[in-house]
Order: sequence, then structure tokens, then C-alpha cells
Amino acid sequence: MAAALAARVTADDETFVAAWLTPAERQLFFAMNLPDQYHSLQVAHTARRLAAGRGDVDMALLTRSALLHDVGKVKGDVSTFDKAAAVIAHRLAPARARAWGRPGRGGKVTNLRHALYVYFHHPERSAALLAEIGGEGRLIDIIRRHHQPPAAGEPPELTLLRAADDMH
Repeated sequence: MAAALAARVTADDETFVAAWLTPAERQLFFAMNLPDQYHSLQVAHTARRLAAGRGDVDMALLTRSALLHDVGKVKGDVSTFDKAAAVIAHRLAPARARAWGRPGRGGKVTNLRHALYVYFHHPERSAALLAEIGGEGRLIDIIRRHHQPPAAGEPPELTLLRAADDMH
């Protein structure tokens, strides 16, 4: 929570984003809340450090995946209170929280259910947004799967994205 309050995106960060993302992808990136942008930047830098020296990693794919993995969390879609409540609900009763989540906004309870839905389904939402803009298939697949359990034969970029995301 403290990191969210201190989140900043600098001019250097904006240059980094511009170097790796297409204009349409940048629109999705900057449509996230500032704390989610900051988180994604931290994940990208960490993933790149974890991949340093590995010849089996497509650094462009890894960097883009890290920057875009949370674009399904759109600014203004979930309040800060509801987002915090979703995190707490997940920690206290993950199965119940997942089952209770539903898309759609309205009153206080409906908004909380929507926050839970976004919390648990943002990988699919992110993948769908990228598909809408004609995103690359490998990129979409990695982002869709970034919260799924590891599986045999998955790309190293997905493994590194998961590891970096877990660190932030």
C-alpha cells in the first residue's frame, strides 16, 4: 500500500515505455492507475535483471509482457477502497472471494464484487484488450497465463514475468 501511495512515473520511465511499446500499447499502459503503471515498470526492470545473460529469452517480448501484464486494471474502473478490500478478501478467503466476484458496477456491493472480478480476472481482461488492438499472439498468451500455475514447456518469458511480478 505504501508503494502505491509513493508511486511516480518519471520522464525516464515514459521514455522507457515509449522505447518498448507501440502507440496503441502505450495507450493501454497509460490507461492504468499510476500505482499499476509504477508496478508494471518495476516488474519490467526486475524481469530484465533476472533475464540478464540468458540466451533463451526474447528481451523485447519479456519487457513488453511485463509492461502490459496488468492493463486489464483500467483507471477509474475500481476505487482504491474496493481494490484494497479485494486484496484483503483474497488473503482471507481466496476461493470465496473469487467465486463472489462479478463484472459490473453500480452500488457499493456491486462495485466490491466488480473489484474482486477485476482482481482475479485481470490477466484475461489484459489479453482481451491487447487482442482488440491487434497485439502479438505470444504476448497475449503470456499475459493471459501470468497468474496460472506453472506448466511444463512454457516460455521462459512467462516464467520470468511471474517471478518478477511475485517480487513486487
